[in-house]
Amino acid sequence: MAAAITDTTLAPAPAVGHYRIDPVRTTVRFSTRHLFGLGAVSGMVRLREADFSVTKPLSATVHAVVDAASFDTGNPRRDRDVRSANYLDVTAYPDIAFSSQQVRLHEGKWVAVGTVTAHGVAAPVDLTLNELRHSDDGRLTLRASAKIDRYAHQVTAGKGLAARWLTVEVTAIARRDNTDA
Repeated sequence: MAAAITDTTLAPAPAVGHYRIDPVRTTVRFSTRHLFGLGAVSGMVRLREADFSVTKPLSATVHAVVDAASFDTGNPRRDRDVRSANYLDVTAYPDIAFSSQQVRLHEGKWVAVGTVTAHGVAAPVDLTLNELRHSDDGRLTLRASAKIDRYAHQVTAGKGLAARWLTVEVTAIARRDNTDA
């Protein structure tokens, strides 16, 4: 039976151990606004690697890296511009990384308090675990979200034309390492 974190309940913590997140079965979606806030833009980036360790309930570390060059909104011209030195500069900064050493409870949800490093600049971000499901075969399905301030990473081109904030939604499948059993 799957347990899930909802707005009013807290699911049981994953068992103590080290978990690897499957990059192939993970989606990292983002959304923002453009044209002075009139148009919606959404897209995806590809997860390169991710893992987390639970050392005791509410004590965990998280590490994830996405491929900045995989930025894709379905608009090739915009995507090339965002990947260029104008914005992400993926040649100089090929990774966007998240790391956290602290987990806290907030309004019945787990929040990984950490940093995102993008464009060579680290800035604080809270990654909220919105859903956690345990399956009978030992897999965890996680759904998490965060708001990222691109200005905090010195990605400031197109002010007014492109929004400051991105909403990121992650859906991931994780499996506990067998060495932890």
